[in-house]
Amino acid sequence: MSHLDEQQRGLLFRWTALVASVVGIGFGIALLVTAKLGTAPADVVATGGASKFDIGVGTMGWTTAAVMTVLAVVLRRPPQWGSIIGAVGVGQMVNWFLEVLPEPDRLPVRVGVMVGALVILYTAISVGVTTNLGTGPIELVMLGLHDRGLPMQVSRWSLEAALLAVGIALGGQFGIGTVLFVLLTGPVLARTIPPAARFMGTTGATLVRE
Repeated sequence: MSHLDEQQRGLLFRWTALVASVVGIGFGIALLVTAKLGTAPADVVATGGASKFDIGVGTMGWTTAAVMTVLAVVLRRPPQWGSIIGAVGVGQMVNWFLEVLPEPDRLPVRVGVMVGALVILYTAISVGVTTNLGTGPIELVMLGLHDRGLPMQVSRWSLEAALLAVGIALGGQFGIGTVLFVLLTGPVLARTIPPAARFMGTTGATLVRE
């Protein structure tokens, strides 16, 4: 097999993995919403806006992603096609899964759904990031702020704090799931992304500019 054939197969594999990641992220977000124990900061905005404006959670997620994409462009971190496809696809998956998933009533079941949702989300995010086909809008804004001298963790916390403030004001789902997501995301992804990159056959594109 020629080197070009290997490259084409690798690209096809990564695009397939990106699609699987989009489905997984949409499924994980929908599970967190049905558990009603709190969602990720961006989804606190989505659930609040969906209730406030009588639209789908995924549809409101598109609005948030669009705002973040504009900010990323202003900060000179324009999205790749994979970023745009991912944002649109995740919103659609969230809307679809919320139509078919049941809403558990018993607290132990809801806790189990929340934990399962986090596992699915971290797995899907790790795969999506290591395809090197596009970074999410929020991550692009974080990197853009970092480019301008703000420490990476401070950039992330600032964005999440802003999203939480807007989401809580809109009446979004805030709870223990939100707290766990904020506390666990950094440490978990730091451990899952390297093996995911090895599995994907990528080195994990250097996102931080010197």
